[in-house]
Amino acid sequence: MTNAPDDQQRPVPGVEPDEPVSEPRGPVVESVVERDEVTVRRAPKVPVFLIMGAALGVVVSLVVTSLFPFDSGEGVAQTYGYISLWGLTIGGTVGCLVAIVAERVTSRGAKRVQVERERLEAPVDEAPVDRPSLTDGDADRV
Repeated sequence: MTNAPDDQQRPVPGVEPDEPVSEPRGPVVESVVERDEVTVRRAPKVPVFLIMGAALGVVVSLVVTSLFPFDSGEGVAQTYGYISLWGLTIGGTVGCLVAIVAERVTSRGAKRVQVERERLEAPVDEAPVDRPSLTDGDADRV
């Protein structure tokens, strides 16, 4: 089974259409092509590094809390909460520093390429169309 159309429409060679081809109706659209040179590179996502660094800092603070003895007057959860604040902060900072280093490394592999941007410009009509404004009482007449 194929998806090809049964009858392909092809122009018959040597046969002219009955009606002359006229100009297209409506506004004439002008195409403007601009060329520019841009830099293309892959950049790391800094928020991902920040979140992963902070999460790793919290895990490291859990390990540090469980390795050392804690004060008998304080609970394990309170000690872990205090140390995890430091782990969160230090881990986020390290994550940001790693993102900055990754940014510098990837900027070396940047490439300059030529790009084209095509913009279609249509002429603006001079005469604005007056339309009556609707109010709440006129809504049922529409």
